[in-house]
Amino acid sequence: MNFPSWLTQPLLINVSDATIQYQEELSELQHDESVKTLFKLKGTKMWLYDEVERKYPKISTSARELLIPFPSSYLVECGFSAVDNLLEAKRNRLEITKHGDLRLKLTKLSPQIKNLCCMHQAQGSH
Repeated sequence: MNFPSWLTQPLLINVSDATIQYQEELSELQHDESVKTLFKLKGTKMWLYDEVERKYPKISTSARELLIPFPSSYLVECGFSAVDNLLEAKRNRLEITKHGDLRLKLTKLSPQIKNLCCMHQAQGSH
């Protein structure tokens, strides 16, 4: 899979090579010293930090959509272990698909509670 160059090398890319919707944020990002330091320390994981998402919402949302579908083998092993422990402890009485999402167990990303609350619709009266 080919990732866009703004994702893998956001500090080196020529801003005019990026799509128009990302050019302004990329230009600001390339001059942001805190993001430069974060990228040097964390690489592409930088896109998963809340600070980057607050400052550059368009581009970080796209980056997350590209990066998150690819779990590491460690996370896959953790998932198998979690399912194994659940099934072993409950003697196969659980239906994993109906009792929650293992992604919450495996991720280090914090849920965006404010966004979820804003999208939630109150139940109308009958």
